[in-house]
Amino acid sequence: MFRSILVAWDGSEHAKRALGETVDLARTQEARLTLLTVAPPLRAWPGYVPPVSEAELVSAAEQTLAEGEALVPEGIPVSGLTATGDPGMELLKRTKAAGHDLIVMGSRGRGAIRSAVLGSVSHFALNHTTVPVLIVHEGEREAEAAGSE
Repeated sequence: MFRSILVAWDGSEHAKRALGETVDLARTQEARLTLLTVAPPLRAWPGYVPPVSEAELVSAAEQTLAEGEALVPEGIPVSGLTATGDPGMELLKRTKAAGHDLIVMGSRGRGAIRSAVLGSVSHFALNHTTVPVLIVHEGEREAEAAGSE
């Protein structure tokens, strides 16, 4: 039985689908949800001026998090957290620090070859955490619609 579920939340359609599944799971398990939104670190080098500031990245992450929290129905305990850094590492840090017993995230559906080359937060979590990871894939109807575009 899961009591504390960590949801990787970036506001994407994949994350929305994962959140919907997680709400159903939380309802049946009487679990608490924590949404985690990670802002990428601001990378700069001499002569390069980033187009946004770190404060703007953090602000955007906070807005994205608020949108996710608003999607969780009343009666489901939810809290949110933002972090700056590598999403996979931040998921692991939060899982360990708060004792979450499940990580849930959406799948981007890149496929095995692209994921192997590009890396993947879901693959990282699967290979580096000690708690179960639920990866919610596209639904059949969504995949068909995406394929017809």
